[in-house]
Amino acid sequence: MSGQTMNFTKADYEAAIAVLGRSEPGKPVGIVNLTDEQVMVLDGVQAFQPTPLPWLDAQGDVDKELVGKVALRALLGQGYVVPASRGEGQEVGIDAIPELTGTLVLRRTAQAIVSAERVTTLGRHWVFCYVHEGYGILEEEVATSGHHTFSVYPEAYLGERLEQYLDPTSAAIMAGKSRTFTVPEFEAAAPNLPELSEALTVTVLSVAKAGVDTLRNVTVYSGPRGVFTVQGDLRDGVADRLVLTEVGAAVVRDLPGKLLAA
Repeated sequence: MSGQTMNFTKADYEAAIAVLGRSEPGKPVGIVNLTDEQVMVLDGVQAFQPTPLPWLDAQGDVDKELVGKVALRALLGQGYVVPASRGEGQEVGIDAIPELTGTLVLRRTAQAIVSAERVTTLGRHWVFCYVHEGYGILEEEVATSGHHTFSVYPEAYLGERLEQYLDPTSAAIMAGKSRTFTVPEFEAAAPNLPELSEALTVTVLSVAKAGVDTLRNVTVYSGPRGVFTVQGDLRDGVADRLVLTEVGAAVVRDLPGKLLAA
């Protein structure tokens, strides 16, 4: 996982720890809701974003600096940021409320990121889970409309939380046998496999770790025939085969943890 170097103060880190400290067992606790353009201006207009900005991208070639200024006005109106003096003779800057500062720090300092990109007939939807070992998880849910919903919860709740996302209709009932394909075999067979073609949701679950260039991922199909995973079978470090497996609820719940541990 690659990233950029950002400088944070002691107060920034304290705000981040305070945000994670709001988590409660067994449920996500909401922190803040932002739009694409608000995320962009807060994180830096030219900064690489770790998550999609679907609404902003759909606008085509826009003046991001201007869009950022409009977003900043909205943030001021919401009370998320406030004018702050930088000293005599210096320009007036802005300071974000601690909840917002802490959230921004957590997005950039995770040891690992678990992401889920789900495709349905309604479009795409994303969830990014920023793992802070020993402290908890910041979740960023991104809708196609360009709204980013941030929440926190304990690390132990990750599997249960993403189970709801991977299998929204609770279709995972029982485990079945695995079938192994070469990549060409799978590409030829997939359109004729009803467990895949009839799926209501298709989700790619991935894990990126700080300092590690490779991604681990699994594709999850959920529908009327159950829940099925497709995952690479590593041979000499190369996924030259794909394994299709019907899985039960416990396996679905354990998927994020197993990817993190791999």
